[in-house]
Amino acid sequence: MLKYHFIRALFGCFLLCAGIGCTVREDRLPCPCYLDIDYRTLLATATAVGAGGQIDLLLQDDGHQWRTQHPLEECPDLEEISVDKNRLQVIALVHDKPWMDFLAEDTRVTYEPGNEMDALYACTDWVDCQEEEACCVLQPHKQFSTLQFTDEADGALCRRYNMVIRGTTCGFDAVDLSAVEGDYLYTVQEDDGQGRICVRIPRQVRSDLQLEFWEKDRQRLLFSCPVGLYLFAAGYDPAAADLPDFSLRIDFRDALLYLRIADWKDEYIYSLYE
Repeated sequence: MLKYHFIRALFGCFLLCAGIGCTVREDRLPCPCYLDIDYRTLLATATAVGAGGQIDLLLQDDGHQWRTQHPLEECPDLEEISVDKNRLQVIALVHDKPWMDFLAEDTRVTYEPGNEMDALYACTDWVDCQEEEACCVLQPHKQFSTLQFTDEADGALCRRYNMVIRGTTCGFDAVDLSAVEGDYLYTVQEDDGQGRICVRIPRQVRSDLQLEFWEKDRQRLLFSCPVGLYLFAAGYDPAAADLPDFSLRIDFRDALLYLRIADWKDEYIYSLYE
């Protein structure tokens, strides 16, 4: 009899332990996922933004959003964020406008005609957060090209002409980093004091980028350079993860335009007035 009661007690303990195990598993279902955001690669890239920059972070699934911001100087190497268990999209922007929140209302970052593009780096990634822990390494990519041009003759381009940069995409969508259609128009105001002019432009997916030279009173277009055609002919890739910069040297004496893309070894020569 004693043996029988002992077996019953042992069996009861087994059922109790099994029941507790099921309860623990069931209770863990609503527990969050602890997502580690790794900023180290981002911070190494962000040195190009310069002092005073900011990181905007947006995490979203079908029904929720989590947002955070960090000044570059105060950004941690790692940050743990508690999120719902789901497949999560992580979007990060690095920029030099600490007073702006580019992702406050929309993921489309666009520029109205007359505005130069900011120095913006961005990345987007999907992370499986259905377990108790997950990790995401932020690796931002350069979303602008800097067009630099100079006048070999006298460095007085701004005094001689009104120059306009004209394109057909005006920004990008941070969800997938695709270009946003729209007129991009920027009028050059001045050089850097040494005859160099630098303009940041968004990703241009077609070969229709133009550099226009107008009379100073802006009444008449004198001539234009089909910079987009030259870029595409040289092998410029509009789908590159990091957009390259490019430079133009304008020689009015010989009516030639010299194009160089990033640090490519080749320089391409075109007739200025074609």
